[in-house]
Amino acid sequence: MLYRKAMRLSEQDALCIPVSLYHCFGMVLAVLACVSVGANMVFPGEGFDPAATLAAVAEEKCTKLHGVPTMFIAEPDHSSFANYDFSRLRTGIMAGSPCPIETMKKAVSRMHLAEITIAYGMTETSPVSFQSSTTDPLDKRTTTVGRIQPHLEVKIVDPMGEIVPVGETVELARVVIR
Repeated sequence: MLYRKAMRLSEQDALCIPVSLYHCFGMVLAVLACVSVGANMVFPGEGFDPAATLAAVAEEKCTKLHGVPTMFIAEPDHSSFANYDFSRLRTGIMAGSPCPIETMKKAVSRMHLAEITIAYGMTETSPVSFQSSTTDPLDKRTTTVGRIQPHLEVKIVDPMGEIVPVGETVELARVVIR
């Protein structure tokens, strides 16, 4: 479970899990990651509710928070945001769609998520293929999907199927599990 290592999850942590458990984000990147190290799991509700998530993070003293970018937009913009203490938050995973730089800046400055990571993957690769580091600059976390996980191989091609040089913006064609 390299994704838990990328965000430095340990038995000292409490992870707030507002993402769906029927999806690999909630089940694998959250529940199984916590079980594997003995971290506390905090479920703010049956579905995403920004107020319930904010309350759970503060009341349960969460150190990590998972979510998609729209969750990280809704939480700091919620009318009750100022009523909660986020000083224990440090990291988590933001995934599911590209993260705008302004959303990342708000997560860092207003929610104390200086070490939040970006992840990209598929259920078939169980589920993270790429992930940023807790120390990557914000622009790298919002303009890339991070580094390939060590147990995978990727092939990146242009529209003609030719392998492209590093730095090109193209389609991810294939991920192979070693």
